[in-house]
Amino acid sequence: MRTPVFRNSDETDWGLPPFTTADIWRDLWDAVRAVFHHLFVHSAQTRRLHRHLRRNPGPVQVSVGSGRSVPDDGWVGLGFRKGPRVYRCDLRKRLFFRDGTVDIVLAEHIVEHFWFDDIPALFGEFFRILRQGGIVRVACPGALVVCALLQGEGNERTALQKQMDARMHRWRPEEATPLRVANRMAYEFGNHKALLTEQALVDSAAGAGFTGIKTTTIDRSVYFASPPGTHLARYPDGVLEAVVIEAVRPPSAPDRPETGP
Repeated sequence: MRTPVFRNSDETDWGLPPFTTADIWRDLWDAVRAVFHHLFVHSAQTRRLHRHLRRNPGPVQVSVGSGRSVPDDGWVGLGFRKGPRVYRCDLRKRLFFRDGTVDIVLAEHIVEHFWFDDIPALFGEFFRILRQGGIVRVACPGALVVCALLQGEGNERTALQKQMDARMHRWRPEEATPLRVANRMAYEFGNHKALLTEQALVDSAAGAGFTGIKTTTIDRSVYFASPPGTHLARYPDGVLEAVVIEAVRPPSAPDRPETGP
C-alpha cells in the first residue's frame, strides 16, 4: 500500500505521494508477503517466542502492536515488523500465547488499526491470554476530538491538536486545517480503520469480561507505578489525542482449557 513521505525536498509536508502504477505492484507484493507470512512466518515466530519465554522465566509482559521496540527488557512485543524481543505476528489471528499465561497486556495505539467489528474479538484475545488478576492497558486516538474538529469547534483542545499535527507532520500552520487534522486522526493515511471513544474502550473491555475498568491518560496510570509504553516518548504531544483505559481479568474468572503451542 502507499505509505506517506515528506513531499518536499526540505522534508516538510508529510502525506501520501501521488498514486502511480508502481503502487499496484506494491499492493501485489504485499499480498504475496501476507501469504508467505500465513504459511511459514507465523508458526516460526511462535516457536521463537516460546523459546525466549522458556529461557527467560518471570512475569510475561506483552506489548501488542509494539512496532520495533518494547518498553524495556522485561517485555516482549508482537508486531508486523520484528525487532529486539519483538515477534512478527498477524494480530488478526489467535495470539501466540497459551490461555492464562500472560501477566500484562499493553495495546498502545493498535486497536484503531482494526475494523470496528473485529475489536471485540481482539479484547477477547487479551482476556484469554491473561492470567487471573492480569492487567490490560489500551490506548488509542479519541474520536471525540475528531468530532470537535469536524464541527469546527474552536476550543483549546482542537487548537492544541492542530498545533501538534503541524509540528509532527511539518505542515505550515495554515495547512493544519481542522478537516485535514480530523482525516489524519481518523484514517492515518490508510492505516486507521476504526474511530473509538473512551466509552467504546470501556464497553469493549466489559464485554470481554474485564472488571476494575478505569479511564486514565497516556501519561498516567491506575494500576502501574508509571505508565508503560513507548508512544509518549516518541510523540510527546500524543497525550493530547489519546484515550486510555486499564482493566483487570477478575481473579474469580475461570481459566479456559489450555490451547495453543
